[in-house]
Amino acid sequence: MPSSSLNKKLVLTYSLWKKLLALLGLAIALRIVWAGFLSNFFILEVSFILLGIYWAWVILGIVSTISIALYPDKIVKRKWFGQDMIPTHALVDIKIQSSSSGESFRFFHGSSKNIRESIQVAGYFLSPELRLWLDSYRRNIYRLGNFSSSPLSSNSAVCVEFDKAVSSFRFMAVLTAVYLLVYVIYATILHWQYPLFTGYAPQLPAWPMRLLFVAIALAAYPLLQTLAKPPVNVPNYSLRVAQAQQRAFRSALIANGVAWLGLPLFLLCGNRLDFYLLLSIGALYHYDFYPRLSTWESVLQAAPETRPVQATVPRRSMQVSLALLGGLSLANYHGNPDDFRIRQQDCVDDQGNPIECRSSGSHGGGSSSSYRGNSSSDSHGLVRRGGFGFFGGSHSSFGG
Repeated sequence: MPSSSLNKKLVLTYSLWKKLLALLGLAIALRIVWAGFLSNFFILEVSFILLGIYWAWVILGIVSTISIALYPDKIVKRKWFGQDMIPTHALVDIKIQSSSSGESFRFFHGSSKNIRESIQVAGYFLSPELRLWLDSYRRNIYRLGNFSSSPLSSNSAVCVEFDKAVSSFRFMAVLTAVYLLVYVIYATILHWQYPLFTGYAPQLPAWPMRLLFVAIALAAYPLLQTLAKPPVNVPNYSLRVAQAQQRAFRSALIANGVAWLGLPLFLLCGNRLDFYLLLSIGALYHYDFYPRLSTWESVLQAAPETRPVQATVPRRSMQVSLALLGGLSLANYHGNPDDFRIRQQDCVDDQGNPIECRSSGSHGGGSSSSYRGNSSSDSHGLVRRGGFGFFGGSHSSFGG
């Protein structure tokens, strides 16, 4: 509830029963992810998994929120694991939605591109009274809405350099999107070539290979932490800015490079969970080390008076990555590992009855699939739909 003096403090809390209702949405998100795994239509698989993970991320962010405290000089969001804080001397807000259930806002420090120093308030989860207090506070204290706000000028040195750093991360995100497209095409080809794809190197032990790749991914975290720190003891202004830009580009490259490790591991071991495990860790790194405007204010020494109220967004990618690794490994090895491999399920005999498929080729190590079926002279004439559906046949000539 808000305090007696509006100029001092406003505390927002989400409705408990609406939080519990949001947990149903989390179950739906997990169901969407599972539906993506079960489909052998790989564009649909990637789309469903990304949509489900994003939906789950938003819901967990709402459910884990304890309170949001608005002060004249800062906004503090308390969560289960720590808190986020942004200053308000250059506050920018964006209306996310407008409906009968209330408006949702996202407050940014200085720029709407500064997603790592932002706090979202979900209007649907607030009571009508708190929504009115929030609207009054942002209009009269923060001077937002119909009044004037004071974001940083887009032509200022801080914003120009910050935009350059953001461009590095966005460019790497585009490359990762192309990487996902490569996975879709390659998985489609493998679906056509192998009744059960167990990897190009099935003779290699899967667990040591998986642990090696995950160890490389986790070893990137301390390196990213080092690169996230602004340059020190560099008196020259131009050199200091250039070094900071190089660190931003290297951070983007390393974070997305971790995500790109998933495809080689998948091709070696044949398990799609390995692909999405490394992709998830890389995505967490990309988000966690996304540029912060306050860091560039420190680098350029453009706002020394605001340093005591700089945003303090803790980084927990290591803990989240370990939890994600444990969850996916549990799902991988306590079920049937073949459920997470690319396989065909529509082989038939001469009478049209379904049978187990026989491998149409051997793996890189010379060992063939463990699936056996009745041999047939016209096995290459089978109709197989997967990957791109009816258009998958255009890719069947690739890869041998």
